Amino acid sequence: MPEPIGTFSGFEVESLGTLTSAGAGTAVQCGGVSMTFQVTVSSIGTNVVIRFEGSLDGSSYFNLDQAGTDTTITANGTYGYALSGCPVKYIRLRLVSLSGGTPSVTGLVGAA
Repeated sequence: MPEPIGTFSGFEVESLGTLTSAGAGTAVQCGGVSMTFQVTVSSIGTNVVIRFEGSLDGSSYFNLDQAGTDTTITANGTYGYALSGCPVKYIRLRLVSLSGGTPSVTGLVGAA
């Protein structure tokens, strides 16, 4: 297994995969506590709802938003989201729902 991102070089970036239907993307092991998510959406209809998830064991995932809120995106583009002080071992992106169109949601995460 590769080393967790954010462990050695100070800041590393990994793919969280591309989602075209509701479900979870690729889980990435993380060694940092400061994370930046980059989400690119194309071919959106009305909206997509995404969730940034974390896990301590790689099996059970939870919403990284302290309020438990998901993020709604209503236009094509690239969006950035920063989380700090969130020590989890695994992270992933979930496409919760989509409305209209044939959207593609691609995620990257950088950790330090």
